[in-house]
Parts: sequence; C-alpha cells; structure tokens
Amino acid sequence: MRALVIPRNGPPSVFEEQEVPDRRLAPKDVRIRVEAAGVNFADLMGRIGLYPDAPALPYAPGYEVAGVIEEVGDQVDEALAPGTRVMATTRFWGYADRIRAPQHWVVPIPDEVDFTTAAAVPVNYLTAYLALLHSGAAKPGERVLVHGGAGGVGLAALDLSRGKELTMYATAGSDAKCERLESLGVEKAFNYRTGDWAVESRKHLRGGGFHLILDPLGPASFQKGLDMLEPLGRIVCYGFSSLVEGPKRKLWKAATKLLTASKINPITIMNENKGVHGLNLAQLFTQRDLHRRAMQQLGELLAAGEIRPTIDTTFPLTAAGAADAHTHLHERRNFGKVVLVRDPA
Repeated sequence: MRALVIPRNGPPSVFEEQEVPDRRLAPKDVRIRVEAAGVNFADLMGRIGLYPDAPALPYAPGYEVAGVIEEVGDQVDEALAPGTRVMATTRFWGYADRIRAPQHWVVPIPDEVDFTTAAAVPVNYLTAYLALLHSGAAKPGERVLVHGGAGGVGLAALDLSRGKELTMYATAGSDAKCERLESLGVEKAFNYRTGDWAVESRKHLRGGGFHLILDPLGPASFQKGLDMLEPLGRIVCYGFSSLVEGPKRKLWKAATKLLTASKINPITIMNENKGVHGLNLAQLFTQRDLHRRAMQQLGELLAAGEIRPTIDTTFPLTAAGAADAHTHLHERRNFGKVVLVRDPA
C-alpha cells in the first residue's frame, strides 16, 4: 500500500510517500480502499514527537477513514461485504490508499453521504459523544462550555447537543469564529486571544458557572475550568493541544507545562462537589462493545441526516497535501474538519 509516512519527528515537510506491505487480514478484519482520511490534532502531536501513544518511527498517522471495502476475512459480517461504502476508525496508518481494520471499527454509510463527510465523523463525533453524553452525562437545562468550539470536536459536540435542551457556550481564537459559532446556536462564544474567557464568562453569567466543560487544551485551562464549575459540575479532559504552539516540538516548554499542571486533591473536589473525567479515545480502541455501539449509533445518526460534520478544507492525500493540512491546523486557521481526499475536486 502507499502510505504518507513520518520518517522522523519534525515539521510538516517531513512527510514521505512510501510503499508499505499490506498487512494480512485476520478472520474478522476488512481491507478498505481509502477515499478520504480525517486529520486530527493527535496526528500533529505525533509528528512533532509529543504523542505518547504513537508507534515507533517510521509510521503513517491517521485515526479515521472513509472508503470502499475491497477484501474481508472469512468471519466478517455480511453487512460488510466487498463493495460496501464505509467509515472506520483506525489505529494509525489512516493516511494511506488502503487500510486494514477490525470489523467492529467499521460501519456502512449510505450512498448519499460523501466520503469526505464520512471521514470527518469517527474521531470527532466519538470523542464528542463520549465526552458530552457518556462521561459528561449532560442533562436538559445544563450549561456546557466547549473549548476550541470551532474545531472538529467542538462542532461535533454542538451538533450532538441539538434537541437535548442544553445551553452551549464555547471558546475560539478569533471574533469571526465566535460570531460564526453563535450563528450556529452557541449562546455565547468567548475569544480567548483577546480576553480571559473565565472572566468574560463570569460577567456574562452574572457570577454563575458551567455544569459541564469539555477541555482539549490541557494544563493552561484546567484549573480555570475547575473554578468555573457549578456544584456537581464536571470537566472532561481529552487533549493537550495547548502544548502544540508551532510546527516543531519544544520539549522544555511542554515539560514545564506538564510539570506545573494542577494536582487534583480528592478532598477538595469532594468538598466542592466537582467531578473530573479523563478521555483518551486511543485507549478505548480495545473496548469492542463500547466502540461498536458508539460507531453504530453515529452511523445511524449520519444516515438519518441528524448529524453533519462541518468541513473546513480538503487537501490531497499526498505527502504535500498532508504537510499543507498540518500547517493549516498548526496555524489554527480551520473552522471545522480538515480532510485528506484521494481525488480532490
């Protein structure tokens, strides 16, 4: 197979196109001809050497794809026959023209859903679903703050919140993004580049706080988030994007942020009636029943038109395209999902 490989840690320009042997299918595996692959912040962290779950170099990043099943193992369900259009999560190697995946990571998609849209669903919507509705257990009448509201997970959380009687708030990195989020139904979006979101939200809520905060940023926002929780409020942490401030890793700065991260005192959170949840999607890939159920539910919502990811930009599924896509995310220019596509329009 042809894969977009990271041969060494470095800037986006390190990507190389390499021929890699196809992996043999297990009885319950499928092989997918990749038509589109989603790009996520974890891919950037892996490329610069700050993602602990990344495999040994060289490897191709990529946690989600959409395409057509080419080949199946002898114990694969009939619903996943060759020729079936599907979306799937992957354990790296999604930046490739073919990918092997176990069947419980794969769900069919209807003909009316294009591959670019489908490739934007698995990681962002699984993360948002688990953070908002599973760990976060958002309930009608609650106020929910989503950091990075203009990113893929933030917009997925907004999409999944519809009809659930939640009041959604967000942070974003520009006035234009904040205005666009509010036009999509966010009650109030706070520009974190021009002010302190915690101070501004306190003013807006007249001293109140949030019942649930979804935080992909890391140490920089965690303590503020804890302070902003209402009694019985929850914060769900699912990333460290604040550690990535440029196209190359800065180990000293990253280590300093990690070492100065807030320490959680159980007595304090008990006395304050607050909850802290961690979410690492990569560590849940072995939870087959949870993974299968969540993917099936997202597939049903997508087929019914009840969710539709916001696509920011597509880039070619080439080394140069991957480099451009990563640069686009590094510069925080996206509003929504960035996707690599086999045959860009």
